[in-house]
Amino acid sequence: MKNEKRNSNSAENVPVPVGSADVTDNGESGSASVPATFGGIEQRGFADQPETLGRTPEYERIIDDDGAVRGGGYASVKGKVISNNRLVWMIVAVMSALCIAVGICSSLLTGYFMRRGSTPPVINTEGLQQNIAAVISARKNNIAEISCAVGSGASNGSGIIIERKRSRYYILTNEHIIDATDSCAVRFSGDDAYYAAEIVGYSKFFDIAVLSVEYNDIIFDDLDGTEVFSPTTEYGEGDYAVAIGNGMAMGIAAYDGIISRSSELLFYETKTVPVMRTTAAINDGMSGGALFDMQGRMIGLNTYRMTDKEDTGFVTPVSMVYPVYKQIVEYGDGGDVGLFGLDYRKTNTSAVGWIGCSAAGFECEYRGGKLTVVGSTLSGLKVGDVITHIGGVAVTSDICRTSGEFLRYRRDHSASGVELNLAVSRSGAELTVTVAGYRRYV
Repeated sequence: MKNEKRNSNSAENVPVPVGSADVTDNGESGSASVPATFGGIEQRGFADQPETLGRTPEYERIIDDDGAVRGGGYASVKGKVISNNRLVWMIVAVMSALCIAVGICSSLLTGYFMRRGSTPPVINTEGLQQNIAAVISARKNNIAEISCAVGSGASNGSGIIIERKRSRYYILTNEHIIDATDSCAVRFSGDDAYYAAEIVGYSKFFDIAVLSVEYNDIIFDDLDGTEVFSPTTEYGEGDYAVAIGNGMAMGIAAYDGIISRSSELLFYETKTVPVMRTTAAINDGMSGGALFDMQGRMIGLNTYRMTDKEDTGFVTPVSMVYPVYKQIVEYGDGGDVGLFGLDYRKTNTSAVGWIGCSAAGFECEYRGGKLTVVGSTLSGLKVGDVITHIGGVAVTSDICRTSGEFLRYRRDHSASGVELNLAVSRSGAELTVTVAGYRRYV
């Protein structure tokens, strides 16, 4: 391949146009010049001088032996440099953006955790399922330590501050903690002293008691029971739960778990009672404390435990505790309050169990999840009838909820109020049976 060179004799440093000389057949020409070399590298010609100052010169053309023309020179190299510069600047821009994002996130997280240390977390009431720390922070002050003199020793447990009337606090606990004594004391969270408590009343069968304490310090600005205590609280198996109480009688502590069974019958000592099962620890001293859901609502009263079983505790559900508490406060008079006289037992023919009220005159067994009458002296109620509603509330296979609906009524022939009506299905027909002498109070 041949190419022309720049004229070294020219007075002006003007590029010689490529191919401007005449070339003979043998490749010689008088006007053509021999290519010059610089450092052993052949110097090739450039295009014409630009007509306008500052205009980029055209690329050099190199003619191959076969006559083909190809580009060359610095143009292709300059194109690569431009591409590499863009890549570098793109990397720098991306890294800068990442640094800025990390800085902003770090500042936000730092501010969040600094606020968390000084302000109690707020419970998300829109269904947050694992806000355990927030529940403990919000409800720990609702739990009190209880110590009662029993014989020559002491019975230590927990209590739940439910409401305040003037300077008197009402505290829900277990009956087995007070154990028929009249000498109990309560210590509130953050206070070193114990304060003498009065027994408002109790239900020995359901193991529920209420104490009251005169206490001038304001633990809560407004406390009427609705903050943690509602009969409409919903819960189900698998829901997260937190048990808070006087763990091992060493101070208020919390244990988390789930609801294992929402309703079952438990044989305890000499009686059979409806309970909820949980994996949240209910050890010594936790009796009388509360089981809370992830919105800080009380779902049960910590009541029973099995000494030889781990991760198993039993709770009296709020559906039963609520009506018992209300009637103790109103009718307790320091002793065992008269309630709707329910009795229970497990049977080989029912997965749920048997429930009856001899005073009202009926016995029922859950058969296929339906509350079926198996014995009756009550006028209008026959064996084989299926009770579908109690006072307008639908009956479910949850024996705790069914019990809670019966416990809303009291036996009182002289009082006025809403009577207990049972909706019954009999051979496809629907009818209503009234239980005489029972009226709703809760």
